[in-house]
Amino acid sequence: MTSRYPILYRSIQGIAFAAVLISLLIPGWLSNVQLIIALGMILLIGIPHGATDYLIFQQLSRPLWGSRELTRFYVNYILLMAGFALLWWLFPVVALLVFLGISIYHFGQSNWNYVAFESKAEGAGTHLLWGSFVLFVPILWHYEAAAPIISNIMSAPAPYITEPWREAVSIVLLVLNLWLCVYYYVQSRITRKEFMDEVVNLFALALLLINLPLLLGFAIYFVCWHSLSSMMDQIRFFRRQVRSYSISQYIRNALPLSLAAIGSLAIFALVQIKMDISLNIGMVFVFISVVTLPHMILIDQLYQEGDPSLAFNSMKEEV
Repeated sequence: MTSRYPILYRSIQGIAFAAVLISLLIPGWLSNVQLIIALGMILLIGIPHGATDYLIFQQLSRPLWGSRELTRFYVNYILLMAGFALLWWLFPVVALLVFLGISIYHFGQSNWNYVAFESKAEGAGTHLLWGSFVLFVPILWHYEAAAPIISNIMSAPAPYITEPWREAVSIVLLVLNLWLCVYYYVQSRITRKEFMDEVVNLFALALLLINLPLLLGFAIYFVCWHSLSSMMDQIRFFRRQVRSYSISQYIRNALPLSLAAIGSLAIFALVQIKMDISLNIGMVFVFISVVTLPHMILIDQLYQEGDPSLAFNSMKEEV
């Protein structure tokens, strides 16, 4: 994906290297402010990147139901969120595994969606391998910080994993993803430039996820790498229908559902304060997972609909 939006990714990589430098020069400072920065980034960009799902649904569903079936979207969306919330309440471990699996696939798909795979199994394996890297490396490398959150989510002790094993798995995931880049380059599935861009991108992410505190490192990945590129993919998708569709139009379209999601999260936090309950990161994670699960399923349909060989020339002019 890096080669598709070069200016965007160069800027993101610059932010990542700057953040790593700050963490090395001023140890501990980012740990003190990571929650505020992470929440701010997720509220301003992370949540809005899924707030045009209703437009994606309209475009994907029009051949089946027509443009008047938007009510169907909201009903299905709310039912899916309610069902997943119920799963969290009844079987939190199962819900966590389901969400992790879908998230891993979703993250990998957003990075490699421009490659034409020879089979669905090859595509799924690639997506799962790359998604595992960005999700498990920060968790395993900062397991002391992650374990309490995992324990809170599951309402049970987090699994015990020794440090050598955690580091070994992280390194293996990095090596396997480097191998993927080499494999697709040798197979002429990606160009030499795309290969170099993917390798640089992978090392930038590794430095970020290893050196920054858990929440901040993952938030920068989720917002900058994933959410921003997903926004650009969505704008590209809308331009198939309306050539003049712009970033400003996307922001206007995303505003209503963004405000609704942020408002719901604010009410959720206010209830916790009124009940004299300290901020629970685990519960915030559950809330975000419930809100984003339908989005991930819908985006999968968007990528399935798209042709990975389509050019991104119009987008390159802007990003």
